[in-house]
Amino acid sequence: MFLEKVYQIFKDLEGAIETIRMVNRGEAGEITIGFIASAVYDILPTIIELYRKEYPNIHIDLQQLTTAEQVKALHEGYIDIGILCHPIKIKNDTIHVEVIRQEPMVIALPKDHPLASKTSPINLVDLSNDPFILTGRKANQSHYDTVMNCCYQAGFHPKVVQEAQELPTVISLVSSGMGVALVPSFIQYVLKTKVVYRDIRNHPFTTTTALAWKSDNLSPTVHAFIDLMKKSVIPLFNQSD
Repeated sequence: MFLEKVYQIFKDLEGAIETIRMVNRGEAGEITIGFIASAVYDILPTIIELYRKEYPNIHIDLQQLTTAEQVKALHEGYIDIGILCHPIKIKNDTIHVEVIRQEPMVIALPKDHPLASKTSPINLVDLSNDPFILTGRKANQSHYDTVMNCCYQAGFHPKVVQEAQELPTVISLVSSGMGVALVPSFIQYVLKTKVVYRDIRNHPFTTTTALAWKSDNLSPTVHAFIDLMKKSVIPLFNQSD
């Protein structure tokens, strides 16, 4: 009986040693990922599918947070990885950023808007008298500033009637007829029966989605995740663009 117990102890010890080795290689453990709501349509599912295939023994904890909330959570160690809008304000280079995708902005119009019947690109100044809906600056500074800069360069100050936390909410409010919005082109398939999306004529602005993590994070799991993203996910979205 004693001998059997000893054999079991050695077996458990070998298992524990192998588990630690897997953790040190970034092949086991847990990773917490923050993400913006707009990432759930294509970026997040792609990341999770590839990551689970490569590292099936790692538990993934997902947290939906705004860009501002993710930056705070990264600083405080609440999340390991952020999927957010870029650029972000970085204090003393403590957060590293890797761009996943850049894409142009488009106009989102209610289905019954007078310009919705046009199929060609629309001049942004033609919306100077329309009510605008956009994400609040505290929730998503990058998107807010991009929309404002677009309108300023077109020669007008947008009449903001409603701010929202996330882009899907913005689209939902547009579908209700509350106003128009400038959004990233990838979101064009959201509520397509109620919202019309049009390109902007002579429009140079883009929106950027990026990965972010603490520069001093030494976790093997985090670094294995980042390596996989650089090798597989980021080239995939750059190629699709």
